[in-house]
Formats: sequence, structure tokens, C-alpha cells
Amino acid sequence: MPDDFDKKDHHLTRCTVAVLHGVIFASFGNNLPSIEEYITPTILPWFERTFKNRKLKLLGYTRQEIGGNWKLMMENIKDPYHPGLLHTWFVTFGLFRADHSISRMVIDNSGKHAVMLNRRGNALVENEVTKDADSFRSKMKLNDNRLLDIVEEDWWSISDPDNPSETITPTNCMQTIFPSVIIQQQINSLGTRQIVPKGQGVFEFTWTHFGFEDDSEEMTVRRLRQANLFGPAGFVSADDGVALELQQDGFVQSQPEEYLLAELDGPDDGVVTEHMNTETLIRGMYRYYKEVMDI
Repeated sequence: MPDDFDKKDHHLTRCTVAVLHGVIFASFGNNLPSIEEYITPTILPWFERTFKNRKLKLLGYTRQEIGGNWKLMMENIKDPYHPGLLHTWFVTFGLFRADHSISRMVIDNSGKHAVMLNRRGNALVENEVTKDADSFRSKMKLNDNRLLDIVEEDWWSISDPDNPSETITPTNCMQTIFPSVIIQQQINSLGTRQIVPKGQGVFEFTWTHFGFEDDSEEMTVRRLRQANLFGPAGFVSADDGVALELQQDGFVQSQPEEYLLAELDGPDDGVVTEHMNTETLIRGMYRYYKEVMDI
């Protein structure tokens, strides 16, 4: 390089970076709102439930490549009734299904972010909800019951943001931060999921599994063991990778004028739904996507 070449003038693209309770966010955008504003007051209490006043402990990463459009994964985590239809593990062992005593779908006013939460119900109980679900297996048993060694943690209980006089204690809480971040609490398994688009029909999916610095060794082992439910070969998540690729194949075969209509359960403008039979979270995301993409 010539003598007047200055590397400071030819650096990589700089990102706008924000750190909130130990979680690092980066964006190629400029003139951005604060990360608290972006997450919105509606979603922030659920984010802080997991991260505030805690030091995180990295447990490991897993990665996979999925042959589908990136938006399909965000849609997946905003679809509350697919767990009981698709995931044998969830519906059979009572981790996520429609007969739970607590279930709530939260969406911010813009539609871009959402939270799905529920409290685990009875496992291996056949009732009106499960009798028509092909995914329910009443005779399925575990050879190693440690996968369901669930310990309720103090931080699970918070003052209900929608009804401050009440306390709510979800066993599962899935947050989607548009456009590419998912924050997972599934029983004692904690993690973030990051979507990295690689092209029109493929994206990389990175799972970061974590715990807290003050976890006992027993809790760390529990978190790692339950992490086998998730990730590329997870007993639950392997289903999603296959389903998304089947969806993508279907889109490729469709004609440009064809479309999918999702209208179940009314409007999507910041409505909190106390059940799982709803598509408001999906519609909210696409409403926001169309606005920012000007389409």
C-alpha cells in the first residue's frame, strides 16, 4: 500500500451496538432508537425477566443450515398451535399444548415483536384437547426421566405486566425480537436463537445455550440435559427444520399470484390473547414487515 494509506479510512462496516443486561445487539442501521425503546415497553418486562440483575454463563453453541426463507423461522415461533400438532414431545409430555392452565400471546402495537408463554400442564393425560391430535402418544414412556427433571426457579414468577396485582409463573416463554432474534426459556433450558439469512431460500440458525453464574453444578447439568430437546438434532426442534424446508418447497412450486390467508382470532394491533388458537402474532409480524419494506 502507498505511504498515505490509512487503515482507519478503510475499515469494515461499523455496526451500531447496544448492550442490555449482558445481551449484545448490533445493527447496520444508523439513527436508531435505544434498545429499550426498540424492544418496546410491552415486551421489555419479559426480556428483563430472563436477564435483568443476572450474570450470564455461556454453555455452548449449536448451528444448522435450513433450506427455507428466514421469515419462516420467525413465523414458527409466533405460531402457538403448531407445537401441539407437530411436536410429539411437547403434547405427550405436557410441555406445550392447548389445555394448559396459563397461556398467553403478547404482541406489541407495531406487530414486530411477540411473546408466547404458558405453564406446563398434565403429561400423558388424554382429554378433549389431545384426543384428535395425532402427535399425542399416550403409551410413550421415557427410559431416562431426567429429561423431565424440571425445577421451578425463583425468577419464573413476575408481576403480571398486564395485571400488576397478579403474579404469573410461566414454565415456557418464547420471545421473538424482530427481525432475527429468539429468546428461549423452555422449562430450565435457556438460550438465544439467531437467524442469519444466507440467500433467498436458506438461512443459518445459531443456538446459544446459557445459564447463570450462580447456578449450581446440578442446575447447569439440568440445563444442558434439557437442551437436548432443542437445537439441530433436538427431540423437539428437529421437527421444525424439516417442516420449514417442506414449506419452502411448497412456495417454490406455487404461482406468483397465490397467497396464504391467516385470519384466525381477529385483529393483531397489540391484542393480548389468553389462549393458543390465534394467528395474531404472525399477522402482526407481516404487517410490520410490509410497512418497513414499503410493500
